[in-house]
Amino acid sequence: MKTAFRIVGVALLYMIAAAHVGSPDTWFEGKAGAYPVTVQIVPAGVVPGVARVLVRIAGDQPERVTVQANRFDATGGAPPPEVARPVEGETGLFAGNLWIMTGGSNSVTVEVAGARGRGSAVVPIVASATRRLEMDVPMGIGLAAMGILLFAGLVTIMGAAVRESTLPPGETVGTGNHRRARNAMLATTVVAAALVFGGWTWWNAEDEGFVDSMFKPLKSQASVRTGPSGAVLHLAIVDSPWVMRGDSAWLSRNRASAWTPLMQDHGKLMHLFLVRNDLSAFAHLHPSSVDSVSFLANLPPLPAGQYRVFADIVHESGFTQTMVSSLNLPTPAAPMSKTPATEVSGVAASAAAPASGASQDDSWLAGPVDKQATTATLAEGIAVTWNRSPGRILAGVPAGLRFTVTDRNGGPAQLEPYMGMAGHSVVARDDGSVFVHLHPVGTISMASQMAFAMREPGDTVRGRLGKRIAAAVMPDMAHDSVTSNIVSFPYAFPKAGNYRVWVQVKHQGTILTAAFHAAVEDGAERAR
Repeated sequence: MKTAFRIVGVALLYMIAAAHVGSPDTWFEGKAGAYPVTVQIVPAGVVPGVARVLVRIAGDQPERVTVQANRFDATGGAPPPEVARPVEGETGLFAGNLWIMTGGSNSVTVEVAGARGRGSAVVPIVASATRRLEMDVPMGIGLAAMGILLFAGLVTIMGAAVRESTLPPGETVGTGNHRRARNAMLATTVVAAALVFGGWTWWNAEDEGFVDSMFKPLKSQASVRTGPSGAVLHLAIVDSPWVMRGDSAWLSRNRASAWTPLMQDHGKLMHLFLVRNDLSAFAHLHPSSVDSVSFLANLPPLPAGQYRVFADIVHESGFTQTMVSSLNLPTPAAPMSKTPATEVSGVAASAAAPASGASQDDSWLAGPVDKQATTATLAEGIAVTWNRSPGRILAGVPAGLRFTVTDRNGGPAQLEPYMGMAGHSVVARDDGSVFVHLHPVGTISMASQMAFAMREPGDTVRGRLGKRIAAAVMPDMAHDSVTSNIVSFPYAFPKAGNYRVWVQVKHQGTILTAAFHAAVEDGAERAR
């Protein structure tokens, strides 16, 4: 029973242990020099382990593609790059394998060389043990049978040795020899059984130690408080190693490592999402904090019910994680808008801000979704259309999350940067086992990518790098306008099931949110 509970616990841990929930692959879409690249990194799930790197290159094909892994705080040189080979039958797709030797914040550098010159892209990844490999059942049966045979053979050999090895040739075995042989076989059985039991105990202890060492996101608790201006969402990080991260004596006594400080990603210390259990309501909030332990956000007028709470944070080391908690939301303090939910999403400025301050980038949406619809009509006639490929949506296959935004006349809508991006998307499975926050560049954090690009030897002082990143102007956030009304997000649904896809864009200062249903079926096996 204990083993069964441990296996179930590991399975649940696997669903929540990645930087995003239940979606372990890392996706990046951008440029390596003059080459447009889409990178998918499939982790091994164990450390050390071999990660599979898939690089898709559009247009003119390069002469050489290499991939290289490096840890954030590596003091020595990085291992040599590995050549990514073309995948047979897939034009423009290259694949390579990389050993990831240490857990924590790592990166993969993709370098492309060819007629258009040489270019590279750095893709941050979180390497952590997220699963416990099970022994193959036929192999287990075979090993058990072999062990029983060896055990019986050892006992038999010892008995024969004591009974006959000292007899002269041709002499008959006497009663005394038989008695000594039986005693030797009994003693051998006891010693061998003790050794097997000791080995079994050691193996279980090692197994439990490995499970305990597997990465677990920081624990958090969400609650609703009453502020001077209305309901306030309070999220607290309750993990002792985080709360006591500044107390070196406590960390030493408890054999805990100190977390690096949080840093802003897209100008926010935290991206917090509320998803109603039935997927009928959604909020994207940005709490404020003075101590990085307690976070406060103005609570939008969402319908009452049970909600899942997902909180994305980025550490100065480039390590990203998603904290998971739940919240029973009471009846909203303010009445919901009478405008149909498919036509408008809320803006934080419409509600009075609590003392902590409300973010102008907060948004929410509530209401049913037509499961067959591929177009959602929003405020002022703005329409968001999912340009889905005909046919089924398959797990493990690029999902084609490509959306066109048009105005009331059907022409291209003029979009504005929403926290430095052309758009944001959130994907959630109906059972809460999958959650991911996407950008047009993929699943990666821009702040994490900058941490690898900007790190200097003096950044061993905690907080120094985070301040420089906060003060820096990200190239992808510096533009004043979005040049296209088409927004796409590289991603593949990790498993079959029913999903909700929320897409967020900004038009004339208003954040607009569209929601779509996705029924995902079993598809191609994940690349390894």
